[in-house]
Amino acid sequence: MTEPILDPDRALVLALKPRFAEAMLAGTKTVEVRRAMPRITVPTLALLYASGSVRALVGTCLVRSVARYPADELWHLYGTDTALSRVEFDAYLQGRDSGVAVLLESAEPLAAPISLHTLRRAHGFRPPQSFAYVSHAQRRRLLAA
Repeated sequence: MTEPILDPDRALVLALKPRFAEAMLAGTKTVEVRRAMPRITVPTLALLYASGSVRALVGTCLVRSVARYPADELWHLYGTDTALSRVEFDAYLQGRDSGVAVLLESAEPLAAPISLHTLRRAHGFRPPQSFAYVSHAQRRRLLAA
């Protein structure tokens, strides 16, 4: 298989609740639902940052596509791939007519999680609320921490 050409400018950092990061790394969550559309060229690499009690970079994956859908259509197309219940999905998109489907593949855990403490100390990393962008040079430095 040919290696995909990644976004030449930057990678994406996805902030995730630990259960969603675990589901991505287990391959049971292949679609991330977001309210805002990341501005990336696909495919691109994403770093998975588990928030909450974990507070660490835990893995990487490939973002294959990103698209906005009306909420009901998004659920119909991808609901079973989001690791969300319909109640959680509706609560997350409450007040919005649409949501963004971020299609993920090839999730890989890091050999060892990189703690927020290490990331901050070594690189001044600040975890995003939802997502952020890093240059490929920054990505390499973060993953080498």
